Amino acid sequence: MSSNIRIKRICMHCGEQFIAKTTVTKYCSHKCNSRAYKKKIRESKIKVSDNETDKVIPQLIKNPKIDKKEVMSIKEACEFVGLSKSSIYRLFDDEVLTPIKIRNRVFISREEIKKMLKI
Repeated sequence: MSSNIRIKRICMHCGEQFIAKTTVTKYCSHKCNSRAYKKKIRESKIKVSDNETDKVIPQLIKNPKIDKKEVMSIKEACEFVGLSKSSIYRLFDDEVLTPIKIRNRVFISREEIKKMLKI
């Protein structure tokens, strides 16, 4: 059963004018339909990723325990900067950061990290 109606439409993807045989047709071809679908899926994945990132960033930036301290342990510095322990120790070896050693513990001053990050 085919339709005898012909409706002038504009493709929702490419913007070209075409003749549709139904009232619900949105795209001029299968190619435009596929591209629009892939674009929609891609945008939804990006939106989900952005939402997850927006939830995590405030936790990383605003940690009340770390925000008040002028001197941080290696673990706290890792959380603050977002690096691993080995990366922090590598920065010590490269003399980018200066460690504060008290007996067998190692600390990092907040000012050192800000200088490194140029905040």
